[in-house]
Amino acid sequence: MMTILRWQDWITLVAGIWLLISPWAMGYSGETVALANAVVLGIAIIVYSIVELSIPRDWEEWLMVIAGIWLIISPWVLRFSAQTRATWDSVIVGVVVTLLALWAHSTLTNVGTPRTTNQ
Repeated sequence: MMTILRWQDWITLVAGIWLLISPWAMGYSGETVALANAVVLGIAIIVYSIVELSIPRDWEEWLMVIAGIWLIISPWVLRFSAQTRATWDSVIVGVVVTLLALWAHSTLTNVGTPRTTNQ
């Protein structure tokens, strides 16, 4: 069965790549906790995005929602909220990932089966 990919999956992949490189691009690579959070979540989002692009399933969208929510709250939970650039980066990427995952989930026609429409 051929699966037609959705644009939300591609943007989420780009968001994951950005999150991975953003500590250096935005100048907060010296903040160890924020750096580790961005690198670990960036890699996770990239991996899950690639999985979504190759074998899309409903549960993958929920993993992205969880990752996005974690990114939104992590500056306060991990106590790097005083690092303005790291906080904004984490929150903005988290909001983007969460909204795209919820949007992609809302377009699924057969929950738990591969997507076959371009939405």
